[in-house]
Amino acid sequence: LFNMLSGTALRRITPTASSLLNKRPPAFGNILGAISEGKAGFASDARSQTLSDLVRSGRKAVCIGKNYHEHITEMSQLGPEWKLEENPEPVLFLKPTTSYAWPGDPLVLPRSRGNVAVKHGVHHELELAVILGKRVKGERDHQAAMQAIAGYVLAIDVTERDEQTAAKLKGMPWCVSKGYDSFLPLSEPFELKEGDDWRSLRMWLRVNGEQRQACDAGTMINSVPSLICYISSIMTLEPGDLVVTGTPAGVSRLHAGDRITAGIDGYCEMQVDVVQE
Repeated sequence: LFNMLSGTALRRITPTASSLLNKRPPAFGNILGAISEGKAGFASDARSQTLSDLVRSGRKAVCIGKNYHEHITEMSQLGPEWKLEENPEPVLFLKPTTSYAWPGDPLVLPRSRGNVAVKHGVHHELELAVILGKRVKGERDHQAAMQAIAGYVLAIDVTERDEQTAAKLKGMPWCVSKGYDSFLPLSEPFELKEGDDWRSLRMWLRVNGEQRQACDAGTMINSVPSLICYISSIMTLEPGDLVVTGTPAGVSRLHAGDRITAGIDGYCEMQVDVVQE
């Protein structure tokens, strides 16, 4: 028994057994390799599937608040607790991976918990999300930060606005209002076409055919590489993690029975049906 537990014995674990100790799936390295090599003939649908596997292996979504001027303005109109001011540093919060709603999944509105008066309800927030392709810690160089990106995905950051407002008034975090299951619907992931720039991506969102949000991603206050650098100065970003870069103006209330359509011109389109729990 002593020999079985000794360091010598542990070093002799078979490859099959040792793979069980690895927190990443055995094929994970192959996923990153396929993305980074960019081999000729690697079909676009295969790349999308590879990126989907990468996102599913991620551990967190790091989200950004107050990253578009017009959105800061519209939020200040909700009440005195929402101030018309820009923060000197990006506003960060986390969403669990259990909040992801994959393509084809509905957005499920939770039952009222009865602890907060309903005034604003549940809001949609259209956002560009970045998929990390490698580990990033303490990065300061913007070019190197961009090289850590494996792809992009369109995300809808869903918020229970009354619970978020109540949390702000108490100086509490936003995890309840942001963290419900299905509160981060995602599109199919994609890579930028050769010569394209993330800043030129045109995002839009409609509810029941009515346009609610539209903007160019490049109008955000804190850029994609600056966000990656800032976040990595605080926490390690890992392969498959998402950086959800903030929403433009036009957020509004959702109701059961609504149908959300959203997209990025030339890249993706998604449809999400809203249902009541």
